[in-house]
Amino acid sequence: MPGTLIVSLDFELFWGMLDVCPLDDYREHVLGGRRAIPELLSLFETYGIHATWAAVGFQFGKNAQEVLAFAPAKEDRPTYDNPALDPYGTLEHIRAENADCFFAPELVELVAKAPGQELGSHTFCHYYCREKGQTPDQFAADLRAAQAIARAKGFSLTSLVLPRNESEPKYIALLPELGFTAYRSEERDWIHRIPVRPLLRALRLLDVYLPLTGQGGYIPQKEHGVWNLTGSRAFKTIRPALRPFEGLKMARIKGQMRHAAKRGLTFHLWWHPHNLGVNTREHLQELEELLQYYVQLKEQYGMQSLNMSEAARRLEES
Repeated sequence: MPGTLIVSLDFELFWGMLDVCPLDDYREHVLGGRRAIPELLSLFETYGIHATWAAVGFQFGKNAQEVLAFAPAKEDRPTYDNPALDPYGTLEHIRAENADCFFAPELVELVAKAPGQELGSHTFCHYYCREKGQTPDQFAADLRAAQAIARAKGFSLTSLVLPRNESEPKYIALLPELGFTAYRSEERDWIHRIPVRPLLRALRLLDVYLPLTGQGGYIPQKEHGVWNLTGSRAFKTIRPALRPFEGLKMARIKGQMRHAAKRGLTFHLWWHPHNLGVNTREHLQELEELLQYYVQLKEQYGMQSLNMSEAARRLEES
């Protein structure tokens, strides 16, 4: 069986940054990421890349009123112990001048119409499965809302990317009855098992440039009735202080891609559109270089590009 390249994007605008920084500090990234999406779609079409765009359900609506029409009842929304994680308070107070940082029905439509592109789910409200206070029943209600707003717009969602890749077996077991056939879990390497967060972050950063965790290729497994299409590598943004090492970053990713292509494994590359919002031209050039390398691997080893739903269907048939 040939090697497979899966590309997925966490399409979340500012919803994933609510508890990280103020909107004014990140607005340029979000709006720049929006502008980069048509260029990304053009690159994907040029190089034959099939990708999954896991969109936050809130983004399917044109405003808060439309989104709330599909939201779970208040008692079924996530009851996080940390109130900073609650997106509903933000949803109900978005000013018109900030709407482009939170809603994107026209971009959802643009992605859905592009060849080879799949609309997936990033949950309805950017739901966190491992945060204290929320429950599996609330998680299920959230995903039913995500499916409902998608159906109202004419879309069917079968692939799920969980915010911050937070997954738990009892949550994954709910996915088949909620309409999902595949999800992306976080990398399963020794670094991600380190409980000390500062050390974890430092080693993850070092692994961007040096092969601390191996090649990242794998054979997908079915878990609780859905295919786990584990993330292999996050495409990291250019850090000004580390710019001299960008060549190492690119070589690291290419080496992982080549390893998967030669051995018939799956390699799953992912990022957020807002990662490209600053230094956009340089980031797009790096991504184009990786996509050109994929074409070489396709010619040499028969590597194929599949979005998550296509990969799940292929696995079911094999």
